[in-house]
Amino acid sequence: MTTIKDVAREASVSISTVSRVLNGSGYTSEETRQKVYQAVEKLNFKRNMIAAAMIKKQTSTFGLIIPDIKNIFYADLTRAVEDTANQHGFNIVLCNTDNNLTKEAEYIDFLIAKGVDGIIFSTPEVKDKNIKQVVEEYPDLPVVILGSKIPGVKINEILVDNFEGGYMATNHLLELGHKKIAFISGSADSYASIERYKGFQSALADKKIKIIEDFVIFDKFYIDSGYKNGLKLLSRQDRPTAIFAASDAIAVGIYKAARELNLKIPDDLSIIGFDDSQFADIISPPLTTIHTPIIEMGNRAMEIAIKTMKEKRHVKETIVFYPTLVERESTRKLDEGGCHE
Repeated sequence: MTTIKDVAREASVSISTVSRVLNGSGYTSEETRQKVYQAVEKLNFKRNMIAAAMIKKQTSTFGLIIPDIKNIFYADLTRAVEDTANQHGFNIVLCNTDNNLTKEAEYIDFLIAKGVDGIIFSTPEVKDKNIKQVVEEYPDLPVVILGSKIPGVKINEILVDNFEGGYMATNHLLELGHKKIAFISGSADSYASIERYKGFQSALADKKIKIIEDFVIFDKFYIDSGYKNGLKLLSRQDRPTAIFAASDAIAVGIYKAARELNLKIPDDLSIIGFDDSQFADIISPPLTTIHTPIIEMGNRAMEIAIKTMKEKRHVKETIVFYPTLVERESTRKLDEGGCHE
């Protein structure tokens, strides 16, 4: 993503000079203006309209960047953000990145050029350099990250306690007598995956139960990922008696795999998910899962973005929501012989 700093370096001028030229403010010599314009054209830099928009008027528009609109978690999150924005008289420009950081950078350029009043990121990657760059290059732009953390970046954060949720899910299975517990999650670089796995590890350690490394899989938060990896684990002779799926979408895929292998849930296999999305209630049997307050998180993210914009006060605010266990019919107790009762 080309930034104003890159333009300044190419033109051998200061960032403030580039800003004056692009916003038509203050005096700059004709020779300097031409150097800046040539750098802009060479680097294909999209003009930053944020400063002008903030000085003249607000655009009443926020950008929302998500990785995958097909994932029901992000669909619910988007609806919550959009509803709150609408209540406050704002519009949302939705950008779906497909977990592609290059595509995300292009969307950021687009939103910046449109002069949005702020950007809400709901990205799972802890190594997302685009967000860090936006915060550094546009310090006056309200930015909120929803559901993740970017180390070393001062930014508003809306989080769920993923560690506690992971511990709670694993402990539930342990209390039912399970010891051969598998963990299937999204990317190993995902903040949610990292924290939920830490909770999984901690719960097992507290019960002095060793992790079976072959039962731990990091892939994607997709139904297909749950199906593929569920099929792999459940086809083993020493298959797990329970699986902690780090998202409800993954759990749905595991249901499909179990059905294909003629395994009954929870008679032959206990499954617990994470999110408490719409999937949890409609699949059969209904899914035991960890409830994430998706609607409340989306609402709060939008409220903080609007507050930051109106007050022009950029103080890092971190809000943590706590998960709860929702016990349904996909988990059951093992008998002393290690079989489902």
